[in-house]
Amino acid sequence: MSYIPNVLRAVDYMEQNLTCPVSVSDVASEAAYSTFHFVRLFKALTGYTPGSYLRRRRLTEAAGELVGSRKRIIEIALDYQFQSQESFTRAFKDCFGINPSAFRKRGGAHLLGAARRIDELFLIHCMEVITMEPRIVKREAIKLIGIMYYGDNKNWEIPIIWEEFIPLMKKIPNCLPVHASYGLCFYTERFSKTGFFYYLAGLPVSSLEEIPIELVGKTLPASEYAVFTHKGPLVGKTNTVKDTYAYAYGTWLPKSPYVNPHAYDFEYYDERFKGNNNPESEIDICIPIRKR
Repeated sequence: MSYIPNVLRAVDYMEQNLTCPVSVSDVASEAAYSTFHFVRLFKALTGYTPGSYLRRRRLTEAAGELVGSRKRIIEIALDYQFQSQESFTRAFKDCFGINPSAFRKRGGAHLLGAARRIDELFLIHCMEVITMEPRIVKREAIKLIGIMYYGDNKNWEIPIIWEEFIPLMKKIPNCLPVHASYGLCFYTERFSKTGFFYYLAGLPVSSLEEIPIELVGKTLPASEYAVFTHKGPLVGKTNTVKDTYAYAYGTWLPKSPYVNPHAYDFEYYDERFKGNNNPESEIDICIPIRKR
């Protein structure tokens, strides 16, 4: 799994800079990936963006200093790159459910939400060895109409979006005569800091005219795509869709003669999709590419 040394190098860099200013682009450079590529890979592997992992590691180490030193809380806050005691207290309570002064008075306790350092064994457990060669497919511009979500899917909101979308499908004009739907993810600069992304559950259409008020339209440019077919459940303990994303972004793409020129990818659902938990289900993961 060729991505592991790169990710571990980035983790080492973050650990060395827990008390120093560091940007996500700095971390991505240490892994020799573009910022978008690295954030997408890191989140697929760990469930965290690099920024949220770094923040959680800082809070975890700061908790150790609260009970293991006599430093003032403001000193610890500033050491771990928080701008004020108030912002540190707010982040600490959001993360652990207790404020720093109460935690110190207790003399320390097990912290739910504490982040251990990522190591090689953790990464190996995150993903089974997957070997697949994608199809390279050229597609003309794609027009979609659907329902939009913005967030980090922390509480599995996306399946709820699909439940809301299904009864609205009949309202969509100009649908193409294909039995397929799209799950489009696209990303802005905030993704690297917050893990928040845009998600469109949509149907392909011939025109974006007369879009119903509760829906939105989106046009994807003509592009070549690397198409990975994920077989089996989307969620579970092993062989999940996140494993396929991790392989695509972490192993195949760096070795390939291609780069990812656009900050989006999409899942393509047709008659092969039989449900999120069905072991016989198949979906296509489509990543836009161009030659290096």
